[in-house]
Amino acid sequence: MQNILVVDDEAIQRRVLAKMIREARPNCQVLEAKNGQEALEIIHRDDIDIVFTDIKMPILDGLELIEKMNASSHDIKVIILSGYRYFEYAQKAIQLGAFDYLVKPVKEESIAQTLEKVESSIRKEQTNLLENEEIKQQLNRTLSVYYERLLTDWVTGGIAESKCTEIRQQFSLENRGIVIAAKLNDESLLMEPLYSVDRMKSVMLSGMEDRSSSIGPSVSFFSGEDKGLLITVLTMDRPYAEESETLTKLLKEFAAQTFEQFGITLTIGIGEERSHLFQEARHSCKEALTAASFRYFLPAQDVIRFSDISGLIRPMHYDYLKEEELFKESIRKTKSEQIVKHVDEWFERILKNGFPYPDQWNKAVIRMVSSTASVIKDFVTDQDYTDILVKAETQLSASSDYVSCKSRFQETLMLFMDILLKSRSKKHESVIETCVHYLEMHYMEDLSLDRVANHLFFSPNYLSLIFKNHLGMTFSKYLTDMRIKKGIELLQNSTLKVYEIAPRVGFKDEKYFYRVFKSRFGVTPDEYRRNIHLNKKEVY
Repeated sequence: MQNILVVDDEAIQRRVLAKMIREARPNCQVLEAKNGQEALEIIHRDDIDIVFTDIKMPILDGLELIEKMNASSHDIKVIILSGYRYFEYAQKAIQLGAFDYLVKPVKEESIAQTLEKVESSIRKEQTNLLENEEIKQQLNRTLSVYYERLLTDWVTGGIAESKCTEIRQQFSLENRGIVIAAKLNDESLLMEPLYSVDRMKSVMLSGMEDRSSSIGPSVSFFSGEDKGLLITVLTMDRPYAEESETLTKLLKEFAAQTFEQFGITLTIGIGEERSHLFQEARHSCKEALTAASFRYFLPAQDVIRFSDISGLIRPMHYDYLKEEELFKESIRKTKSEQIVKHVDEWFERILKNGFPYPDQWNKAVIRMVSSTASVIKDFVTDQDYTDILVKAETQLSASSDYVSCKSRFQETLMLFMDILLKSRSKKHESVIETCVHYLEMHYMEDLSLDRVANHLFFSPNYLSLIFKNHLGMTFSKYLTDMRIKKGIELLQNSTLKVYEIAPRVGFKDEKYFYRVFKSRFGVTPDEYRRNIHLNKKEVY
């Protein structure tokens, strides 16, 4: 809605013109003034957009009114009302900046046309103003991008001395200082509409600068390489040790405020102090990023100082073959409680004497999954095997902390176990039943895995695999256990000599039968028979 002012010392003409304007623009507010002086008072009081003014008026005429309005910062469109005999005054008014003129007596159609003309001009000027403002903002953003890039290069890789001087002059920084890295834990928020992200970043920059500037001269910027990383270079006159606790408190407040306003969680790392920061900023920045990364093992802490964790860092090398076999065996035996136990023990042992670098640990866990997955390779298709490993690696890599990594690792091993359970179908059970039945009938013969597999039309590898996965032991061990059991039955229920029993149950070598028997029960077959009353309990 526009505000329109009609200025004329003749009351009737003023009121008629005001009425015509109200009828032409019922949504506009139309005010009246009887001379230029009264018009100025209204203009100063109200936000006037268009003025219709007569030229010849007492106290302050139309030309003087235009001159005084030109001194005002507010752009007002002026339409001059003039009779034929005062036409030269109208020309003078145009020279002074009047928008247009109307010759008295004014007609309704002339008013409508003039209003349309002046409103069109206002709309065009507003459009140009918005375009100019957008261009200005683009130039400002370009300037910001330049310094964002320059500052990023400074703290990540180093820059020329001349650029250091430019930064020092631009931001009035001191020589002594530290680098602070505030990392967004959920960068998906950066995919929100641009205006929301810009507002969020603006508020975060302002909040960080307000707090850091209370310690000393500083500059904050979003990294040109990682848009989810807010970096602050904080310089100070006094040693950092005197400001450490105060700064930590301020940064905790900043993290809490950011979460309250935007629902964003931050991890803030603080690098070590440098006396020559312009030459050593990249070292402090690397320490700040390292400190922030160790929230992986310290999920309850949102502000972490490198000085607090540097002594706890223990680089690691992958030497977990024993653990691999424990996980594989637990999966093969489908013992979920053993899987949980071994996972707990392994993860606790890693942190017993300190923290590995999070990326090293993550690679170790992924490698463990890849190695352990071999237990299911023969039970799924090649594509399914690949998909399972890719999904597990993606989930483990996306783990925000040690606790979630452990949970996902354990879930992956449980998935492997479940695959084995489901793979033990009736077909596999039938194979085992057939094989066991064959062994029951031929255990006393000279048997081998290859001979039994060929007789039953299976590959030796397949038969060996399902024996181990289904019965939890090798073919050889199962056959030996069966022969020992048959031997015990003969020791208990016959008067055959031991040298007669051994070949009857498949042992060609009597001495080997003695050795296996004693290693299993701690006594020889003869001693067992003499103490038969002590062996009434089930031995299997």
